[in-house]
Amino acid sequence: SSGINAEYGDLASHENIIGVKESGGNVVRMGQIAHLTAGKDFQILAGSASFMKASYSVGAVGAVAALANVMGDEVCKLHNQIVSGADESLELQYRLIAPNTAVTAQFGIAGLKFVCDAVGLYGGPCRSPIHALTGEQKAALAKIMADVGITCS
Repeated sequence: SSGINAEYGDLASHENIIGVKESGGNVVRMGQIAHLTAGKDFQILAGSASFMKASYSVGAVGAVAALANVMGDEVCKLHNQIVSGADESLELQYRLIAPNTAVTAQFGIAGLKFVCDAVGLYGGPCRSPIHALTGEQKAALAKIMADVGITCS
């Protein structure tokens, strides 16, 4: 068994479904989905900035990335570098992994909201059951973002 639900082929044929956002980070799975949906009007989107380059290599055509909320220029630059075949795309991909992990898996929604607020966007308060970051967590996240040139003030 491929481990992929064969329904992707059926979904790809549905007139109201044009693609899938795959957030698990399993590039093999994305490749299998691309294979199952080949020749159909169906797109695969990487669900994270952390694995964009690898995802594109097996058939993804774009990304829906939380990091784009605070590092949109860099995420768009990575997309453009990947699709143009630029050698420097791997360096940028590596650079985005730590801040992406910080605003998703490490600090979650509260982290993304904090960074949005800190850079002048509106992240807003966390809603229950999610709690705002502690001062220590804010400092740790601000350091990660500072390492890639984003000042959280």
